[in-house]
Amino acid sequence: MKINLSDIPENGRDYHWNRKTKELDAVISDLIDNNPYQVEFHVRPMNSRDFELTGNLKAASKEQCSRCGIEFKFDIVEKFHSILIPEQPQDRNGKYARVNHISESIEVGPTVAEYPSNFMFDIGEYIHEVIALAVPFNPAPIEDAKGNCIECKIPVHEKQFSYEDQLPKEDKPNPFAVLKNIKLQ
Repeated sequence: MKINLSDIPENGRDYHWNRKTKELDAVISDLIDNNPYQVEFHVRPMNSRDFELTGNLKAASKEQCSRCGIEFKFDIVEKFHSILIPEQPQDRNGKYARVNHISESIEVGPTVAEYPSNFMFDIGEYIHEVIALAVPFNPAPIEDAKGNCIECKIPVHEKQFSYEDQLPKEDKPNPFAVLKNIKLQ
C-alpha cells in the first residue's frame, strides 16, 4: 500500500486502517494471519521534501512458544515515529553508519525512512517491518500473578524448559583396547 506524499496537506493527514478497511490485509497477512489489527498514523510535511510519520499499531501474531512449543497469539502494541526523506543515492564505494545489532540502538527520537523520488511512500512495507521487528527472537506468553504461563499454566520459574537429544548407548568394545595387551620388545 503506497501513499502519495505530494497529496498530503500542510496540516497533515490522519489514517485509520484495520481488518474492516482491508488496506494492509495482503501486505501483513504473512505475519499476523487472519488476526485483527488496527493501525493509526499521521503524516505531515516538515518542508517541501521531508515528512514526519507518527503512529501506533495493535495486532496479534501467531507464534510458537520458545518455552514449550505450543502456538499462541503474541500481542503486538507498537508506537512508531519516523522522518521520511527522499532516497539518497549510494555510489559504488558509499558507506553508511549503523548499529551492530538492534539491541544496541538507542530508542530515543525518530527513525529515518526513505521514499523514492516520485513521492510514493510504501507505508505497507513500513508497517510490515514494524510488526516484524516487534516480535522477539524467543516469543513466550506472559505470566499470570502466580508466575504461571497463561497458555499452558506451567509454573515458569520452577520448570526448566530445555531439550536434550539422548544418543543411544552402545556397548561396543573399544577397538583400541587390544593395544594395551601388546608387548613391545
